[in-house]
Amino acid sequence: MKTGVFEKTVDISLNTLIRECRTTRILPEDLFMMFRSANRENIHEVFRYKKFNDDFTDRLSCFNDGTYVVGNIKPSYDEFLDKLLTILNIKHNSRTKDDDELTKKMLARVRLLKGITTTSQLKHEFPLLYRDLFDGRNYIASLEKMKKQEKIPEEAYADGEHYYYSCALKRRLDNFVSTQAEMYTRYVTDRSKLKAKLESKSYNKFIRNNFDNNKLAMLVVHEYIAKCENSNDIDMIKEYIKLIEKYLNSDYDKNVYIILDNGMRVDIENIKARFENLQRRAKDNSSVVEWILVPEGKGYDKVHKGKEPKETLMTFEEIERLKKLGDAKTAFYESTPYMSKAIGLRKYRGYVAYIYPNGKVILDREFNRDTPSTAIDNRFFVLDARDFIKHSGDDKTALRLNPNVAHHNHSKKWQERARGYIDMETSEEMQQEAVQLVKTLKEKSM
Repeated sequence: MKTGVFEKTVDISLNTLIRECRTTRILPEDLFMMFRSANRENIHEVFRYKKFNDDFTDRLSCFNDGTYVVGNIKPSYDEFLDKLLTILNIKHNSRTKDDDELTKKMLARVRLLKGITTTSQLKHEFPLLYRDLFDGRNYIASLEKMKKQEKIPEEAYADGEHYYYSCALKRRLDNFVSTQAEMYTRYVTDRSKLKAKLESKSYNKFIRNNFDNNKLAMLVVHEYIAKCENSNDIDMIKEYIKLIEKYLNSDYDKNVYIILDNGMRVDIENIKARFENLQRRAKDNSSVVEWILVPEGKGYDKVHKGKEPKETLMTFEEIERLKKLGDAKTAFYESTPYMSKAIGLRKYRGYVAYIYPNGKVILDREFNRDTPSTAIDNRFFVLDARDFIKHSGDDKTALRLNPNVAHHNHSKKWQERARGYIDMETSEEMQQEAVQLVKTLKEKSM
């Protein structure tokens, strides 16, 4: 971050950019290849190696120093690092520092890779490379079959996309392991060169010539808001608010809309509504209660006492899918007209309560990007404001058995069910109980 300047950085989906914002007659698949080829060239120039799935161009980064609404759009180094850590099977999250300690950790994994002698070891330690090995073997088998049937000369397969599987893999495990270890050593030790190279690039001129800048601005502003919706850093949110205000006061044509990869429609009304919620959050209208909201229960504590939670390895694609669901979950709640939030002793790593003007309170597990499963793995509970202090500290089993508490899992239509409670018409008495609850919690937080 530059001294005295809050540098704002967000990722934008390459798929959404091409699908929603292009104005050129160039086919979408050709546009994808233009971005991928440019990024592949950067990677190959630094690491001197090609591999089918190392294009790292599912998303782009937008760097902004606050001068313009849309900053410089570049290849995403963060995406490269995320995938590198996932392939090396290293647990990481949004707070993972890209420093010397991480280098040591990655090189230790590469040394472990060098010592792999059986496919069972490879499967256990590096499941994604294990999948690569068998994908490569199957590819070579089909390639050789086609060569015999079509009578295509060997030199036709000597380079291009066949480089990785025909020259580096060669079917044998020992060759695969040594080649992979060599490649990932370079990826780790030379990654700062790639970062510098990627951040020296800019797609702005190409994008200005081939994409609708009004839609691009709306897409980028959506990502500014989404980043704020998924953060509890009030200072950061306030800085992004300034940039979003600049967009709202700009000459960009706002009579446009975009459809995101998850099907969500973003238009100016959506932007304004979410922006108002950000302004409300920037005023920090939340209260901290002196208990854990919706603890797991005695049975859970007994079974898990002194044990680390079991971790399930997920592919990069599965992690990204859950992050999209989790981001949508957070964005949904932050788009609703809650009066105040109540936060338990676990802060934003546990359940959070949303108190609504009609007297309904929704308790849901806060989505945590460091634990992607929080996107879907928990029920949400609905109770009346009058019962909040008495029952919000009950464990999940007690809440499910309480006839005055509704509960739902995160099915495809969970937002519709939640919205039903938020929009429910209630008595004036219940509405006053919500006002009193917010007042009581505020007093207790002081």
